[in-house]
Amino acid sequence: MLKIKFLLPLLIVISAIVWWLMPHYSDEDKGYYIAMFCTLTHDGRDNSPQAMQQIIEGSNSDYALQKIHFQSGLAAHLQTVWQDLSPEQQQKARQESLSCRQAMSEKLLPGKAVQ
Repeated sequence: MLKIKFLLPLLIVISAIVWWLMPHYSDEDKGYYIAMFCTLTHDGRDNSPQAMQQIIEGSNSDYALQKIHFQSGLAAHLQTVWQDLSPEQQQKARQESLSCRQAMSEKLLPGKAVQ
C-alpha cells in the first residue's frame, strides 16, 4: 500500500512534466507552415527546414513588435509527413498547391477545412 501512495503521485508528476515539455503547436502555426511548405513545393524550390527558416525569419521587419520565430520541430514534422505521402500524392501535390495543402492538413489538422 505504501508503494501505491508513493508511485501514483510520482507517476502523475512525471506525466505532467512530459506533457509540459512536449511541443504544442497552434492550428494557426500549423496552417502557416503548411501554406509555406506547399508554396515552396509547388514553385519547385527547396522546401527544407533551412529554407523555411530563412523565409520566416527573413520576413520579420526590423521595426516589428511581434517577430515570428522559427519552430524547427514543426518544420521537421512537415518533412516527415511529406515523406510519408505516397509518390503519387507527392507528384500531385507538386502540381497543385491545393492538393498539397489538403494532403498535409489531413495529417496535421484533421477535421479542419482547407481553402
